[in-house]
Amino acid sequence: MKKNLFRHLMSGTLVAALLATSCSKDDNGGDNTNPDDNRWMTISGAIDQPGNDDPHDGNEGTMVYAISVEDAKNPEVSVNVFDQGIRVKSQRTARLQASVDGKFLYNIQYVGEDGGIFNKYSVQGGNNFVQDPIEVDTEPYVSASPRWLKVSEGVGIAVRGTAYPDEYEGTSPNFTFKSKTTKIDVLSLDLNDPKIIKTASFDQALSTEEVAAGYYIWRIDVPVLNRAQNKVYIGVGVRKVNTTSFTIGTDGTPTFATDNTSPKSLAKTIVLDYPSFANPKVITSTQTRGNTNGYRSTMQYVGTDGNVYQATSGEGVGNGGSKILRINSSGDDYDNNYVFSLDQALGVQDSYIETWKYAGDGIGFVVYSIVNNAGERTGGHIARIDLNAKTATKYDIPNESALSFGQIQNIGIEGDEVFIAVAVPGQDGNIYVFNSKTGEMKKGAKLINKPGNQYIGVY
Repeated sequence: MKKNLFRHLMSGTLVAALLATSCSKDDNGGDNTNPDDNRWMTISGAIDQPGNDDPHDGNEGTMVYAISVEDAKNPEVSVNVFDQGIRVKSQRTARLQASVDGKFLYNIQYVGEDGGIFNKYSVQGGNNFVQDPIEVDTEPYVSASPRWLKVSEGVGIAVRGTAYPDEYEGTSPNFTFKSKTTKIDVLSLDLNDPKIIKTASFDQALSTEEVAAGYYIWRIDVPVLNRAQNKVYIGVGVRKVNTTSFTIGTDGTPTFATDNTSPKSLAKTIVLDYPSFANPKVITSTQTRGNTNGYRSTMQYVGTDGNVYQATSGEGVGNGGSKILRINSSGDDYDNNYVFSLDQALGVQDSYIETWKYAGDGIGFVVYSIVNNAGERTGGHIARIDLNAKTATKYDIPNESALSFGQIQNIGIEGDEVFIAVAVPGQDGNIYVFNSKTGEMKKGAKLINKPGNQYIGVY
């Protein structure tokens, strides 16, 4: 049971198994040596939950294994994360982040008895991950299933959005909807010397008109700091209730139905002062009706020009697909004169950005699917985008129609090279390496898979 805010492991370290033998060259055994000044790349994989009706749900935990950059780029190297990696602590899929040099891996455990516990690992290569003696319990502040990101080197921010019950007036059976509001919780973490730095809680509603129409903040995620490090932007998912349709429970109170037929809300972001988390406000884009909170993966970055570039998703069928929006570097509002449309840049319909990586100088790499007429995300694709020219180039990768990137958590980057794990769930695949300057794509290390499992990240 969780009892203390800070936990100290008796030995001060949790040493994993010896360096694994799953990384090999021509089956002759790989060289896992890596000088301290070199960079480790951690590969993560999600384990399928046996017997679950949702195949490849990745809800049984997360395995990790670290290799050198050179091995990650070498197609003659084979990596088997699931058989010879180490399982990081988490009942379900761990929410992993890493230091920019690859030397540290950070995790907040997701759900279960230890959900919300923060762990820090020193990456030593292979399956040798050394756990920091201090564990930090974020659960009392942001729940056992917080959303969080590393927002700068040494700092993480975790968030939670919890919608209150519907507010109404009248007596049964003549109820009238009034409003729906959301409680927002925010927490900052010191990743270097693990501890909680600051917490804040506040209630947040949308505009008066939106509240009256039944719109409310459903989920928040993917916080990012601006370049000046005085504002934090939190992505927002918005839902809507049908204000005229409700059922009455056995206790006599109404529950208003979810409205999935009305137009989605215009894209929104919560803005807070940093590091105080004071002065919360919601900003609204006029460029798309979609969500900005993403799913388990970074969706917004500070660009080389200082603006924040933010991917959207969930626009729905026939609404122009995913966009990338811009929040001004000079203030705390959207630049509503700017929008990058992935549909327009690629000449496709109903794209859905699963995740993306900003690689510098306006260049990014987008992992996306296509929403079919039934509203289902299909296939998996990768494109290089130019946010300044508003152009995109799609890559041809194997098994695109069978790929599924819905669980993807991270795209790795080292210098000008971008690393993406590409494998059909339950099947072998490869790391693919993209040059952000030239656009060149090369096949990297082979990823050995197991039935039901999937590779979800490179760090």
